[in-house]
Amino acid sequence: MAVVVDFDEQAHGLVITGGLESLHRSRLFAAFLRKQGGEFQSEGRVVIPCSDQDLSPVYRTLEKILERIGISVGEADELSSSMRAVRADEEHFEEFSRSAEAIWHGEVKPEGLEEFAITISETCPGRTLYPLQLLSAYHLAFSQHCCNFSVPGSGKTTIVLAAYAYLKAQVARHRRVDHLLVIGPLSCFRAWEEEYHALFGREAKGKRVSGIVPAHERHAYLRGHRYAERDVEMTLTSYQSFMGAETDFRDFIDSSERRVMLVLDEAHYVKRDDGEWAASVLRTAPFAASRVVLTGTPAPNGYEDLNNLFRFIHPDRNIIGFPLGTLRAMTAGHLPAAVANLKERVRPYFTRIRKRDLGLAPTSETRVVVPMDAEQRSIYRDIEQLIVPRIREGVEDSRTSTLVRARLIRLRQAATNPSLLLGPLDADGVFHPGDRIPVSGAEVAIAQRVEDFDSATQLRKLAEVRRLVRDIVERERKVVVWSYFIGNLAMLLEELSCCAEIVNVISGATPIADSDVEEASGLQSRERIIREFNTTPQTAVLIANPQAVGESISLHKAADTAIYFDRDFNAAKFIQSKDRIHRYDPDGGSPKMYYYMVSEDTVEQVIDERLVIKEERMTKLIDTDDIPLFDLVFSEDESVEDIKAVIRAYEQRKAS
Repeated sequence: MAVVVDFDEQAHGLVITGGLESLHRSRLFAAFLRKQGGEFQSEGRVVIPCSDQDLSPVYRTLEKILERIGISVGEADELSSSMRAVRADEEHFEEFSRSAEAIWHGEVKPEGLEEFAITISETCPGRTLYPLQLLSAYHLAFSQHCCNFSVPGSGKTTIVLAAYAYLKAQVARHRRVDHLLVIGPLSCFRAWEEEYHALFGREAKGKRVSGIVPAHERHAYLRGHRYAERDVEMTLTSYQSFMGAETDFRDFIDSSERRVMLVLDEAHYVKRDDGEWAASVLRTAPFAASRVVLTGTPAPNGYEDLNNLFRFIHPDRNIIGFPLGTLRAMTAGHLPAAVANLKERVRPYFTRIRKRDLGLAPTSETRVVVPMDAEQRSIYRDIEQLIVPRIREGVEDSRTSTLVRARLIRLRQAATNPSLLLGPLDADGVFHPGDRIPVSGAEVAIAQRVEDFDSATQLRKLAEVRRLVRDIVERERKVVVWSYFIGNLAMLLEELSCCAEIVNVISGATPIADSDVEEASGLQSRERIIREFNTTPQTAVLIANPQAVGESISLHKAADTAIYFDRDFNAAKFIQSKDRIHRYDPDGGSPKMYYYMVSEDTVEQVIDERLVIKEERMTKLIDTDDIPLFDLVFSEDESVEDIKAVIRAYEQRKAS
């Protein structure tokens, strides 16, 4: 059955004629009609109020509803000019979507890809894109609005810059872009600047606009008041700074002086539907000539995380096609058919390069199980006997989850370095500032023995790491050492300072430099430390915690080995830290080695076993699914199954 849909200016809305009996019977159509304020009229037609501005989205919604109830939109001898324009736009977008999807499947017109490749080779002399990079860049240049969900280390920054170079070379104004505005965490700024230089063979005419730049200077730059800065080609800002100057940024993007490619780097920062950062970028999106989303984890918590990403690249279209409630139900596993439909709907608008596509260098792992000193073993056993029975009591009770987590952290501290037990839990940033952590004083009743414990001489794991670092530095010159505890970072800095010519620490407390001002505190910034580690010919040790080193940071050219002094149950964070030295390298790269330090017969062995299971599942998911849905078990610091594993290990030790 078919109906005729037209726009009637006198009726101030869409008018449907024919097939009214079927429409009368549909509850779905009745709900839509009530929402739009429409009505069945006695003349044998349905009128749905809408303005010229609302015509296109209202028509698209109506068309989808009619399709769901088995009614098509038929052809009419005469249609209003407004309706013809909308229908033509829909047909054009459908054709564009089919073409975009075909490109990523390799169904490309050879002459088009060849012309693109020639332009890239001429404008990007510093890089030779591997085939999937080239195809992804071509897809972006064709689409202009696109998501890239490729895994970390696959070269997403290179892909965007290559597509930007091609679009900048275009003559037609509607295709051309000439300015890059990148919004991302502060840690990504240096990566964009360095990749720009590597790709184009010249320094970017860039500007950082972040909180460290005075408000009046940000305003002057964005309003174009400074003549010397008008030829800036790449602007870098953080999500927080963008939100704080949203009006200025909107006018900057909408200016007739430039056509902006707006990039959201590590776009999972805007996944929350009610988030202020998300609202700010979504309001500004329509003013950009090109919109790009970059994230290796598009759905970290569920399919609902995709909503803002696709709203950003196509603000005037409902690409996702499902309300948030339905997306949450899909995440819970209730609607498998809807999940398949969702993936089909979004497929034309994103690309994804998987880890298996990269041809990465081989890796190997060594677990170094270290017996504890007698005093540490005694401290650990006392802490374990005190804590684990209490953990068992609260494992299934969400009301005690904070307390269970606090006790698990104490158990991990006793296993890795008992001296950490003397400090407050929030010293390691494991709880949000202001949280009141109900930790029993009984958990540190052995404080006197802990105070007498000397990590430098009694911590056997430290002695083993010191020996290992010396050997690696002698062979390879550089090594990365990871620890999840701030207290351990300070200890490792002191104890490893004699192992190399340069030894530095990156933690959550390390400031991030802004090129506009000098560091007032004199502390080395994260960027300077990473740059020095990557470029120095001297021997170097970089000590870091995974929380402070994000997806955009690359260490693979400098280091082939990483040592983990301790770990937690968070598989996502662990895998991301491993990827810092294991990324795509056009020269093939060197084999990578990971050492995991594990205190014998402790919770660290349980963590090691659980991470093996989680990493295997997560890697399989990443390499088999275009939109991998990461179960919370991967990203939680500890799940119920993790806690149960700790309890089982404790009970087995007691029984033996």
